Amino acid sequence: MDEKRWQALRESGFRIFFVGLFSLVIAFVIYSRLTVPSSDPLAVEAQQLSNLAYAVLAITGASMASMLYGAYRIFRSEQMRAAGSNSLISFITGAFANRNYWKIMVVAAISYGIFFGFLSQIFVYRADVSFTEKGLKVPSFDMTSCCAAPGYMPMLTVYITDHFLILVIPINVILAAVVSGLVGFNVALSVFAYRLKKLLQVNTSIAGGVGATCGLFVGCPTCAGSLFSALIGIGVAGAGTSAGVLAPFQTLFIAVSIPALVAAPFLIAKSIRSVSSRNLT
Repeated sequence: MDEKRWQALRESGFRIFFVGLFSLVIAFVIYSRLTVPSSDPLAVEAQQLSNLAYAVLAITGASMASMLYGAYRIFRSEQMRAAGSNSLISFITGAFANRNYWKIMVVAAISYGIFFGFLSQIFVYRADVSFTEKGLKVPSFDMTSCCAAPGYMPMLTVYITDHFLILVIPINVILAAVVSGLVGFNVALSVFAYRLKKLLQVNTSIAGGVGATCGLFVGCPTCAGSLFSALIGIGVAGAGTSAGVLAPFQTLFIAVSIPALVAAPFLIAKSIRSVSSRNLT
């Protein structure tokens, strides 16, 4: 009965996850095809494009929620399957049998997400710029419907105050959510290990640190450009140049950060299992 239960839970989790993933990919591809510059710029009317842009953002949000719920069900199934075993998965999932670690994960993920958001220019605060002086109403929002690579459009700009705005670019928000979630997961698991006095954190700290640091730059090339330009003294006028120079490194940042954050829990679990085995002997 238990085997059928966790198998059913895992299968439903994968279905829910992939429905969200495929919906997201299809929405991005279709929207990109409809907004690509062509010899007939009026192929999609402005009002239709605006409505479609809002629909894509709604699908993005719904797809992310679907993938999150699917991933949670998969995790729960693995928690049931590995319970009582000596596998690394059992040490990873076992930590979250205590709801306190879910709370730690959420707090850490949100905290890192806010930090990530400011560095990746999802959250933008400009004390030297007044939006009202530029003729913009505050609060208000503006939709940019066209044109960019799949996942980078539509772009929603929400002006919260006279100096603060939120820039919603689908791919940036998705990457921010993924990296922040993985960081939160690693933090919660590290706290679990620490509380059990599993102090063998050298390798896991390196892996988690590399992932968290590189994760700051996965949103877009200009995110890395913002920090590097501040470090080397490039002003706003040079932002485009710095983004162009750093653009080839975007794939590298993604390739390093996410796998490192995925691998880190297994390294932490390995250290926990190692110490637990010694304690038993």
